[in-house]
Amino acid sequence: MGNFTPSEIDEIDRLWRELPADHMWTGWAASGREPQQVWIFRTRAHWRRFPLSKTGLGYSIADERGRPVVHARSLKALLKKVELIPGLEALSQD
Repeated sequence: MGNFTPSEIDEIDRLWRELPADHMWTGWAASGREPQQVWIFRTRAHWRRFPLSKTGLGYSIADERGRPVVHARSLKALLKKVELIPGLEALSQD
């Protein structure tokens, strides 16, 4: 696992700002200039927080228990997959 660079944090912010206002993924948060983890927030049904981490092959989002559920090689590809949570069927590596 690695730290997110300031440019990756900027990309996360840009990607989420491009989402429609009523999108199920409502925001993100991180602590520090180069955090090891970013939290993605969802409001559909109720508030949930999903940790986003860097991996050797890209990025991974885990569920509340820390189990990786979505993997992607780029942040943009990851955004396309996050809507599948919690329906975890057909999640494959990009």
